[in-house]
Amino acid sequence: MKRIGVLSVRGAMPYYEELPFNVRINEPGIIKDLDLLILPPGTLVESQVLQRYGWIEREIWDYVERGGGFTVGVCSGTQLLSRAVNLNVKGLPGYSRGGLGILDIVFEPLIVTGPVRVRITSETWVTRDLVGTELTGWQAHTYGRMRVLSDNVQVIGVSHIPRYNYRNEEINAPTLVVSRKYNVFGTMVHGILGQNSPIMRNILSEIGVTEDEVPNYYRGGYRENDWVSKRGGDSGVGTRVITVASTMTGEGKTLITSALMHCLSGGAGYYVGGVAKLAGDIRDLHPSLYILNRPLKPWMSIKLRWGGSKSLGWVNWREVLRTVRSIGLDVLIVEGVMGLLTGSSRRYRRGFSSTLDFIRQVNTDVVLIASANFDGIEGALLRLKTHIDILARYGRKPILAILNNAYTGSRENRMLRNFERKISELGILFVTVEPLPIHSKPEELIDLEDYKEASMKISGTLCNAVINALGKSRLL
Repeated sequence: MKRIGVLSVRGAMPYYEELPFNVRINEPGIIKDLDLLILPPGTLVESQVLQRYGWIEREIWDYVERGGGFTVGVCSGTQLLSRAVNLNVKGLPGYSRGGLGILDIVFEPLIVTGPVRVRITSETWVTRDLVGTELTGWQAHTYGRMRVLSDNVQVIGVSHIPRYNYRNEEINAPTLVVSRKYNVFGTMVHGILGQNSPIMRNILSEIGVTEDEVPNYYRGGYRENDWVSKRGGDSGVGTRVITVASTMTGEGKTLITSALMHCLSGGAGYYVGGVAKLAGDIRDLHPSLYILNRPLKPWMSIKLRWGGSKSLGWVNWREVLRTVRSIGLDVLIVEGVMGLLTGSSRRYRRGFSSTLDFIRQVNTDVVLIASANFDGIEGALLRLKTHIDILARYGRKPILAILNNAYTGSRENRMLRNFERKISELGILFVTVEPLPIHSKPEELIDLEDYKEASMKISGTLCNAVINALGKSRLL
């Protein structure tokens, strides 16, 4: 059997999409014996894997220059193959020497977080018999504008992107490339290398895998029924939907969502959960999926109306609930969009445009967050109280309120005790989370391992609270 290896170190997400492999590469000495090397999605550049693992650069260069094997980079894997990545989304040069320089390209900021169509433009060993055809997939990156530096790289596919940089504007951008010097292919498009992929069929053919043998190399991947309830689909208990909302953007919804997923999917030993994002920024799901070693699925992006007939997200919420219930999930955690009220002034007969209206229409439980790093504990508690009152007005008071980035002091501690006493009278549990050493966020520079470690640190604090709250809440 051919040896297909996937890099499996800090920041790597080998299960983010359907990829063939039967070897995991997490130590020196493995790469040299491979027939195909896959550099998977994730945050390989941001996680500084070349600096952390000195053997990676040496072994990949030896493998590529020897010419006996083939290399595939997917999104972050392609960035790792590049010369440099401009990690500064604020517009200033901030190039990271995070790339191997095998592909003579650099990457600039370009935010794309949704479905795309990619048209094959050139005939190569990767695209044999595919010129002129279109493939569908998705892009989920912050630094995705590819700039080719020399003729050593050939563009073989161009994506039609319907929305970029948070704007409803279309753009065509190169996303598939091959090296003219080495057996190396890179793609910024996810979801085009699965079992039925004509591109992967060509790649596997190059290493001597027949079409009948292709399924054998996908057996190590994720199966959707791995995520089902431990109690079985006939338990008679429905899927509980919990919306993680905040009073404003940037208060830690992604961190809290990741911590809850870690807790409910393993630490609690009872609940098994799924995760979804309201609207289209699927980058916010990456920390949870990284923690769980699970793939992105279309049902994880819930459509939100935004301006006339426009919508953000992939799948209607009713279809999402049908899907997760058919799978047998106990809990679906939905991360809200921006603040609870953002978009609530828009009214639609069908659909919704805010986290508040999603909670009202779907009738979900709510975990509400406020962060003290904006206007102190005083401002955060005031915002929590105001938003609890709004939710209670619609009969959806939170099951749990969280003060993120909390700090201590005699007066502050007294305020926290008083606040906890008051909302406990409403049946709402209250938890404080101290500041954690995370210096990035999913929308910009992020090291997924940092998020994993931070989520695990606070999941213990949240576990007892959320399980207690769930026990008092009704099932959907």
